Amino acid sequence: MRHVSFYILILLLLSGCSTTSPSVNEYTLFTPQAPTSQKTPLFSKTLTVASAKAIPSLCGKNLIYLRENGETGSYLYSRWSDAPATLMQRSLMQSLNENALFVSLSPASSLAQSDWVLESDLDAFYHRFSKGSSEGYIDITYRLIDAHSKVSIASKRFVITAPAPSMDALGGVEALKHVQSELNHQSIEWLKTLTKETK
Repeated sequence: MRHVSFYILILLLLSGCSTTSPSVNEYTLFTPQAPTSQKTPLFSKTLTVASAKAIPSLCGKNLIYLRENGETGSYLYSRWSDAPATLMQRSLMQSLNENALFVSLSPASSLAQSDWVLESDLDAFYHRFSKGSSEGYIDITYRLIDAHSKVSIASKRFVITAPAPSMDALGGVEALKHVQSELNHQSIEWLKTLTKETK
């Protein structure tokens, strides 16, 4: 009888261990686009887009939320397909390519020498909750550097928000996609102004 009870206990434990946990959803900011027709660059400069320097909590793939009291956490079953800074760099490069601002664009990993380098400090990339609603929230500072003289040409801080359609991880992702799109737009307009001034 003891042996039967023992085997039943083992079976119960094994069945409990085999319970499947919910799958993890991965999201991205970067949406590959079909190749566009070649455009004439607006400016005769080459640009390297450096990887953003991010605070430690934004160096992983976690999809992070920020509460009104300053508490942060990450969604258990939702994450980014890559670190936010990497996704943002790729998204910006895609927008820069589509707008044909420069003769050539290079990522930080390239050995190509460029005229300018676009550096950035990423301080916030959150699904932020406040007073019964939530939003996507980005705080990033860009610096345009002359690659030859190592002198800063200009810098600009962008703090951008967009309302989330829902109070869950998917709502946060959608809001952050809208914020990233607006960040790309504002960054490109800023670079256009600078390139006109430095012609």
